[in-house]
Amino acid sequence: MARIVKENEYAVKRNEILNVAQRLVYTTGFEQMSVQDILDELKISKGAFYHYFDSKLALLDGLVDRMMDEAEHVLQPIVDARDLPAIEKLQSYFAVGSRWKVARKSFMLDLMRVWYTDSNALVRQKQETAAMKRIAPMLAKIVRQGIAEGVFTNSYPDQIGSMIWGLAEGIVDNVARLLLSEEPPADALQRLEAIIGAYSEAMERILGAPAGSLPLADVSMLKEWLVAPPWKKKL
Repeated sequence: MARIVKENEYAVKRNEILNVAQRLVYTTGFEQMSVQDILDELKISKGAFYHYFDSKLALLDGLVDRMMDEAEHVLQPIVDARDLPAIEKLQSYFAVGSRWKVARKSFMLDLMRVWYTDSNALVRQKQETAAMKRIAPMLAKIVRQGIAEGVFTNSYPDQIGSMIWGLAEGIVDNVARLLLSEEPPADALQRLEAIIGAYSEAMERILGAPAGSLPLADVSMLKEWLVAPPWKKKL
């Protein structure tokens, strides 16, 4: 019992640090935020902070891990729904995932700014690998259902789950680099539409799904990402 109490206390205090860090990311940005800002907010010592996170980068890992937990909590019910056909599940999966990201746009963009620096390439790769292990099985489950329903024509659902996740990551990579450019081009929306269209078509062909049945995003969602992020309004 004592061990359980200690584990609960550890989780509570760790989440307190993550809560403050996430709020500071929203208000000041990850790069501007310092460990000292967190210490001042929580009235804790450096030793107390480093008991839970051994660096600021480890704190970022913690924020991303928690974000993945939240995303999984939102998406898993779609995967497990018994009354949805496979194609509708994938449509809902991508639509809900897109809305979830847009609702956290400021935080997501700030993470992108940190994530897509050369110095964080190895850490980004590590996080992407960890995310694939969580997301690919969810997608594979939907693919297996689609094969059973006769709407997907593929013999390797487990491998295809990883491939779909890889396509989704390819979209994120392309979109992130476009959004993080100093001055997005005038045709940014058209470029985003082309990126989404190309990856959506590739996924449909891999699955053997009807053309146009699995759009990965809609125009309204794309426009949301092009609204000037907070740091550009301050420049």
